[in-house]
Amino acid sequence: MDIELPFKHEDEKNFLNKIHPLIRFILPFILVVPFLIINDVYLVITIIIFVIFFNLVFRLHLLNIFSKLKALIPFILLITIFVPFYVGNTVLFQLNIGIPLNIYVEGLAYALTLFFRIIGAAFVFLTFLTSLTYSEFIEALTKLRAIPSFFVGSIIIMLHYIPILAKSNKKVLEAQDLRGKNFTSYWQRLKTHGFIMGKNVVHNMERSEKLYESLKMRGFSGKITFSSKKVKLADILIVMIFVFIMISFIYFINLEQIYMGVFQLLV
Repeated sequence: MDIELPFKHEDEKNFLNKIHPLIRFILPFILVVPFLIINDVYLVITIIIFVIFFNLVFRLHLLNIFSKLKALIPFILLITIFVPFYVGNTVLFQLNIGIPLNIYVEGLAYALTLFFRIIGAAFVFLTFLTSLTYSEFIEALTKLRAIPSFFVGSIIIMLHYIPILAKSNKKVLEAQDLRGKNFTSYWQRLKTHGFIMGKNVVHNMERSEKLYESLKMRGFSGKITFSSKKVKLADILIVMIFVFIMISFIYFINLEQIYMGVFQLLV
């Protein structure tokens, strides 16, 4: 299992480079927060279609985004798979595994909606994160005055160790394969990978603490600075356009009627 940070290379250029990194960091929140608060599946579908169109127009790496999204699916399933067993009143059917387990209609509908909303949110965030370089992402964090500098430093150290931990885990799994250990399923490999990752995280927590202390001894105050780059009027206009689009989807456009009409035409 390869884990890579969802950032583009420094020398990779596209039209979005002209937009301030802070704006590109804020835009996914404008799109995602409304459909996480409002339980409307039509709004989620509309935002996903809008972001796919956004990917195609600005020639972002859509296949790469889907590849990274695929790696998140097992973790999202773990969040939603047990919801139908304890949410709702109408029993769809009952499982007998020593003890009776009811699967509720309301719980199943809620789990599917929740899964779809999380997938949609992850897709939107991955789209805009892949338009940022690693340095632009850090710059966007430093521009947000609400985030303390020590927290930004912790995030940077954490991001630095994610690929290192992933490569270390991959080497351990390859060593086990060479010694004859067979993984019969994807879930067994995922479980083994998680166990190794947990051990490495504990081991590397001490390493990151020593790194931070050594930086402080060399005069690092915890504050990260970049060359000044001002937010332009065009950047503010882009934010206003995205806000207007979201308000239109929520209040002015009847999305359910549109999708029902399209469905009737297809049928």
